[in-house]
Amino acid sequence: MQLKRLLLACFLLLAAPAWADRGRGGGDTQQGGQSRGLTPAQAGETARRQTGGRVLAVTASDGGYRVKVLTPEGEVRYVFVPGR
Repeated sequence: MQLKRLLLACFLLLAAPAWADRGRGGGDTQQGGQSRGLTPAQAGETARRQTGGRVLAVTASDGGYRVKVLTPEGEVRYVFVPGR
């Protein structure tokens, strides 16, 4: 039982910095709460609107996002969405 408590305490101590960053937004915003760039979710939504398809994956790439989309015609396409 004591070993479980010790492991739990170690986990909480190691995880605390990550939780603290999450609460501040991870440095992803400027003053005034405005975002500096596009989030992956926003990039996926942009690609979905452009193609009318279903977003399968979003990956960061060259200052933006590469979005994998399944079109209504059944084709898999990749759309690049700039990060700013």
